[in-house]
Amino acid sequence: MAKLTVFYDYHEEGIVPILLSLRFRPNELDFSKNSLYVPLGAPFQQLNMEEINEFDAGITVLLEDLIVHPGRPHTIGISLSSLKLRHATHLEGLFDIQQLWLRMNDIEEVLQMEVRTLYPWSDSRKPPK
Repeated sequence: MAKLTVFYDYHEEGIVPILLSLRFRPNELDFSKNSLYVPLGAPFQQLNMEEINEFDAGITVLLEDLIVHPGRPHTIGISLSSLKLRHATHLEGLFDIQQLWLRMNDIEEVLQMEVRTLYPWSDSRKPPK
């Protein structure tokens, strides 16, 4: 399964999760499937927004790419067929993609729940000053 990383930033209410990154091993992301489901309660790495590597290429998963499965609570679905369709002109390079980016706001909107509570900032990691 993909490695989950949550990127945090400072807002009025404190340090909050902004982006969710799914990093796959080479050839692990299977675009021959129609969808992918990710458990939101999975172990994850937490990083600051400043720690995003500018060379980390990937595909941004849009709100319309997200799906819900009623039998899988606390899980977000990604329509891989939608990603394939949107990136059809780059299809040959699509299979080399190892990272997907999801906005926390989009996940919350689709699931109609506050998922940020699943990813509180851990005190074990000091934010940069």
